Amino acid sequence: MNRTPDSQTMELQIALLIAANFLLGYLVKGRWGQNYKPLWVDHITGLPNRANFDRAVELALRAPTEAGLVIIDLDDFKSINDQQGHLAGDALLKSAAETLSDLTSDYGTLFRWGGDEFVLLVPTTNHHLDNICSMIETQFSKADVGLRCSTGSASRQPDDTPATFFERADQNLYANKS
Repeated sequence: MNRTPDSQTMELQIALLIAANFLLGYLVKGRWGQNYKPLWVDHITGLPNRANFDRAVELALRAPTEAGLVIIDLDDFKSINDQQGHLAGDALLKSAAETLSDLTSDYGTLFRWGGDEFVLLVPTTNHHLDNICSMIETQFSKADVGLRCSTGSASRQPDDTPATFFERADQNLYANKS
């Protein structure tokens, strides 16, 4: 078969496109495939992480709608790590996250803040935050997790920053713990 220079060039371009397609598929699978954990997900609990929360709360504060924030602290979690080790603590943390996720899924998005704290971002305050906090504490203590939790909440204020919004909920948490 006699090929013209144009047909050889076209065949080469097609071969290069096919090779590039395979390479792109390989890179995508390696980067975002089954073994890849996104940077926005906590590696222990599988929940959205603090960086994800930071983005979400900034968006919530820019939106013209109401928003609520609930901080959930696992009581006496440090003693688990100290007495049973960090692997046992991680397993308990994962179990607690699954339970909290089940309890809060109808109200908002649950994030792992860090350590033994979780944050629930509630997109509307149609659900009274005190009722949500009470439900979380009651139902979590009834679950077979082996821990209790404490909560604190805040509703969005017009001049809130992410820091002031979180700080009010955090102060409420520590007032509830004492």
